[in-house]
Amino acid sequence: MKYSFLVAVLCSIGGWQQVTAQTTKTQALEQGILREGLALYESERASWIATDLLMARQPDMTGVVGYLSYADQDSVSTIFLHQASDKQALAVKYGFTFARTSILPATSRNISARPASAREERLFAMRLLVMDELRSHKLLKSAYGFPENTRPNVVILDDNQGARAYILTGTQEEGILPIGNDFLMSFTSAGKLSKVERLHNSYIPMRLPEGDQTIEAGMHSHLSAHPYITPTDICSLLLYQNAFPAKQHLVMSNEYVSIFDLPKRQLAFLTRKAFDKIYKDQQKRHPSSE
Repeated sequence: MKYSFLVAVLCSIGGWQQVTAQTTKTQALEQGILREGLALYESERASWIATDLLMARQPDMTGVVGYLSYADQDSVSTIFLHQASDKQALAVKYGFTFARTSILPATSRNISARPASAREERLFAMRLLVMDELRSHKLLKSAYGFPENTRPNVVILDDNQGARAYILTGTQEEGILPIGNDFLMSFTSAGKLSKVERLHNSYIPMRLPEGDQTIEAGMHSHLSAHPYITPTDICSLLLYQNAFPAKQHLVMSNEYVSIFDLPKRQLAFLTRKAFDKIYKDQQKRHPSSE
């Protein structure tokens, strides 16, 4: 099916809400997933830009034990932490901060060297717990596997919903949109890991078709355990949009269809029944689109 044709039709008739009979619960779910996905994207985008900026300076990385990215109101910061020995306190050796609406090299501001804050120490301790779980898989009960030419990217979010960590699979290949092989780790209020949830059952390295074809929409499917698009999907779609420049992306499950508009950063859910009906009606009106 030419889902890109349907997406174009949906966008052209005056907005997402006109084609979705939404309940308050559905709207809240949409906005919650979108907000979480954008927060993941902002954190990872800041990590990417800050790392590039730092490496361009050929810095002295002696004693640097890791990095963190975290949001603080309207800004997002990436810090590189230094610890001379296990007994010494953590310190920020390098860092950059960005406005959340403009995470670009030109808009970065330097963070001066200073002692790490209590929040930064807490977040870094959580990151260490995540890295230990990836090595030991005590909670998952099976090894975390990452395909060749990929690596795990850890993003910790900490807000009024509590602290949680997402593990995304990042690719080291050009022209790839990495989807799947991702996890959500939950922390207790005391900052201990308590649960690991696998968000996709497999890894999907999406590529553009060869030749001069253009693509309006991408698509992948979910099982019933996760019938909607995930925050990790939204994050990856935005991070790798240069490699896979589709304007919309559809996530299909037996019950629902999630439609994410990348340029507008809008998300809508349809029931699968409503989606199939709209599609069939449009095919009757425009049979040449098949």
